[in-house]
Amino acid sequence: MDHLHSTLKISLAQTSERGPKPENQDTIGARIPEGSALVLKGIAVAIADGVSSSSAAKQASQSAVTGFLTDYYATPDTWGTQKSATQVIQSLNRYLWGQSRNSVAEEGYLTTFSSIVLKGDKCFVFHVGDSRVYRLRDNNLECLTRDHTQKIDKTTSYLSRALGADPSLEIDIHSEEIQVGDIYILTTDGIHDAIPRAEFKQICRSADTMETLIQSATEAAKRHASHDNISIQAFKIEALGTASQRDAVTVLSKLPFPPALEVGQSLDGLTVERILHESERSQVYLVKDTKGCQFVMKTPSANYDDDLPYIERFVMESWVGTRIQNPQVVRVITPPQERQFLYYLTEHIKGQTLGDVIRERAPIDVHDAIQLTEYLVKGLRGFHRKDTLHQDLKPENIVIGPRGPTIIDFGSCWVMGVKEAGSPFANNDMLGTMSYSAPEYRYGGTVSTRSDQYSLAAILYEMLTNKQPYGEKYERAMSLKAFQRLKYRPAYKINPMVPIWLDNALRKALDIRPEARYSSLSEWLSDLKHPNPKWQQIEAAPLLERNPERVWQVIAGLGWMLALALLAEMFG
Repeated sequence: MDHLHSTLKISLAQTSERGPKPENQDTIGARIPEGSALVLKGIAVAIADGVSSSSAAKQASQSAVTGFLTDYYATPDTWGTQKSATQVIQSLNRYLWGQSRNSVAEEGYLTTFSSIVLKGDKCFVFHVGDSRVYRLRDNNLECLTRDHTQKIDKTTSYLSRALGADPSLEIDIHSEEIQVGDIYILTTDGIHDAIPRAEFKQICRSADTMETLIQSATEAAKRHASHDNISIQAFKIEALGTASQRDAVTVLSKLPFPPALEVGQSLDGLTVERILHESERSQVYLVKDTKGCQFVMKTPSANYDDDLPYIERFVMESWVGTRIQNPQVVRVITPPQERQFLYYLTEHIKGQTLGDVIRERAPIDVHDAIQLTEYLVKGLRGFHRKDTLHQDLKPENIVIGPRGPTIIDFGSCWVMGVKEAGSPFANNDMLGTMSYSAPEYRYGGTVSTRSDQYSLAAILYEMLTNKQPYGEKYERAMSLKAFQRLKYRPAYKINPMVPIWLDNALRKALDIRPEARYSSLSEWLSDLKHPNPKWQQIEAAPLLERNPERVWQVIAGLGWMLALALLAEMFG
């Protein structure tokens, strides 16, 4: 994954002049990375116009643009573009606000800010203030931003929103698919306030290169006696950025599949001590290096050596693992020497799988089960904070070791940052394990962090009862209607040691409807550890459910009474 290359390409031109003013308080910038950064982060273009009424306008605009172009690329690769950019912009806003508050000279660090991030075949626009972003497509010029200004009269207006003006900031966000030939233009008011719209539109339409466009616009602004700094950026989409299959094949085929290994055989200086797991899709070995250090090696199955979606997912596993740094998640280890084959290593955690523990001890003590769940919540947060869903949480993917329960598998992870970059392959495999995967995976609902919540709740239910919450029919359900016909079996009916309030917390996390589950894992964990007052009582079930035999006795009795009454009326 680190070596995939995007085909995203633009032609860019930009210029910034002080115009009639003594100081240029505008700042412009762009960053066009290479390699995996281009795939996972994309191209960023930014423009800022320091607010003239603030004494530190130039410093503010420079801090905004340089800070964004640096910090955006430092955010986790697994984060989506919107999350990465908004986190950085909010941080920059708080920094500028703090600078203003702490300035001895009471300088104001205020600036407008507009940025475009291009990633894959999409563009994301982030905007605050009255700098602007335009798009020219099929000769139609459209402004994609709105000015955050408030008019006082026909000639006077003030800026209603700017970076550094307030500790809380509302950012306008716009996203759309890009097309080859699209032209995007970013301007400050020294350009768009000076040039009449019809003329500016004609300049954008008639320019044969981006250099011609910015030169013509700059000259027009001067000709119309622009009263401000003159800054403009323009770029044209030359090629979209979804990684091509050929690019991926080139990278993924560099390392051959290793052969099936036996105990005692070595691979890249790693000797197999034990075969931990073998399946149609992969092999897992306990290996040791020349220093005696033990690791777990996972290798792809030779059955899939020409299956590109399978190879891509296998490579993704180790990539995801290196980015999730959490005590309850297994660590991916860099091989002690250069790899000659396709595989990856993780630390070896000594202990039993949670599946083994359940088979030996279930039902597990309520306190112990909740404690194990609390550890696993911490592990899941490690995934969710990186915009990653685990998607295959089950007892066999959890090892109880010295650090408590540890999640050991990345084979089904979904990553927002990679989804945005685009995948060259279609992957139609149903991810996860039927007994523990949330219903929405099968009926086509919205998948989210609540889907992982369902899986963890199903595991806790099994720890407490040694059963599944909806019984054997759950695995066969494939449609929403089929899931809605299933009936939740209260855990306290199977294990009387489960408190009613705890079962209600389980029931909510295991709801067939994702929107009915908890909004956060912390909220669920709180209800697992502390009795929720509204859940102290058992909800009264219908009489037919509680005592069906009695119901049918009553119905039969009423039937006989009705029959006798009819007979009495006939012969009376």
